[in-house]
Amino acid sequence: MARIISGLSSRLAAELLTSVDSMAGELASRIVAADRYYSDAPLLTPEQLREACEGNLRAIVDVLAGAPANLDAARSAGRVKAEQGVPIAALLHAYRLGGRLIWEELTARAAGPGDPELHDLAARLWEAVDVYSDAAVEAYQETEILLAHADAQTQNRWVRSLFDDHRENPARVLEALRTLGLPEGGPFAVTVIETNGDPILPSTLAHTIKAAGTESVWDVQTDSCIGLLAGPPGAIERAVDKLAPLGRTGLSAPFTSPHRIFAAVSDARTACRSAAPGCPEPVRFGDAPLAHLVVTLPDASRRAAAQILGPVLSLPQPERDDLIDVLHAWFRCGGSAAAVADALHCHRNTVRYRLRKIRDVTGRDTTDPAQSAELYLALQAVLLL
Repeated sequence: MARIISGLSSRLAAELLTSVDSMAGELASRIVAADRYYSDAPLLTPEQLREACEGNLRAIVDVLAGAPANLDAARSAGRVKAEQGVPIAALLHAYRLGGRLIWEELTARAAGPGDPELHDLAARLWEAVDVYSDAAVEAYQETEILLAHADAQTQNRWVRSLFDDHRENPARVLEALRTLGLPEGGPFAVTVIETNGDPILPSTLAHTIKAAGTESVWDVQTDSCIGLLAGPPGAIERAVDKLAPLGRTGLSAPFTSPHRIFAAVSDARTACRSAAPGCPEPVRFGDAPLAHLVVTLPDASRRAAAQILGPVLSLPQPERDDLIDVLHAWFRCGGSAAAVADALHCHRNTVRYRLRKIRDVTGRDTTDPAQSAELYLALQAVLLL
């Protein structure tokens, strides 16, 4: 850049300044003829293209004539082309065409091929074209980043709006669906994934879901991800199965009306909280009614757990964990001591001893239906809350 600024003034370039206006029209015509992106760009008018050509031609010829470099025109061209969707390759091609046109005009005014001033201008011209095209590319890339950020913010606002309560303005839900490219009618389902603060990109979630045959949009929050899924119920369930390894996962019942989205978010959250920590499978809303009850009434459930299993929970940790594990396995294995022994890798007499211990300290026997139900309710509260 310093070499361009310090270049000697040129008589040929100074003469060329008087022709920049006509050269701009010629350059615009060459660009449109050579590159379909300029002719097809829906928002780039012929006037905008000609103005950009004139500004950049004048800036480069000014430098060749000895003036300090001014990159404003190049930066403006880069911003406009990014905003209008003209590819960066087409932008660079336009600068090469501009450099060629300037060279043609310089050679036409030179004394001949051996003109020493022409030789000096050749290097300075292409150096100037490089510097100006670099400035345009830098502005183009900066604008792309800003546009992408603005698009992402707009997308996020629409996604978040989709999950809001719109009972007073039902049309807002339909507008959000149309804007996000989702169908206005189901089948739909909402899923909630508890992420424990681990960052997950919405694009990663959407790609995973799409591979399973389902469209989706995602609102990624600090500790969870909320997704609206659109597709056949079977495809939705297969897609959600792929997400379960990311964290506790809940799924609403399928629905067809988009006005059910807000209520489905609540159902999916309840289903998510109904999955035990480390659960490898998603919980569908309605599949675990007792767990739903526990997480919906957490304060009452905690008090019930403290009243029913409090004596167990107050034991030293190793003994407490052994009793909770055997009780959990007892219900999971359908009350079979042999199956519990196999699951916990211990002798069945050990299983019976621990169950008697639970009976002795809680006053509740797993063989009594009512008392067993109380133990199961308390156990669910311990595991989930």
